[in-house]
Amino acid sequence: MNRTHFAFQSVSDDRLAINDATRHQYYSTMQADTCDDDMLLAALNRRKARALIARRDHRRLGMALGVLAVLAVAALAWFLG
Repeated sequence: MNRTHFAFQSVSDDRLAINDATRHQYYSTMQADTCDDDMLLAALNRRKARALIARRDHRRLGMALGVLAVLAVAALAWFLG
């Protein structure tokens, strides 16, 4: 399996990626006298963690459906054979 394909995916394809537009969104929504850079970084880190978890869950769902499809084909072959 070629895992380097996943390593070089474009960030623009990922709607949960942190880029200049989302960084500005976080900064403008959290901008206040009491807001410091640590709060901004914590919010960005939480968003990145949620994106990674969503990506992992999506892959697990795909793998589970693939295994289920293989088992269904094997059961059909056994039933018909």
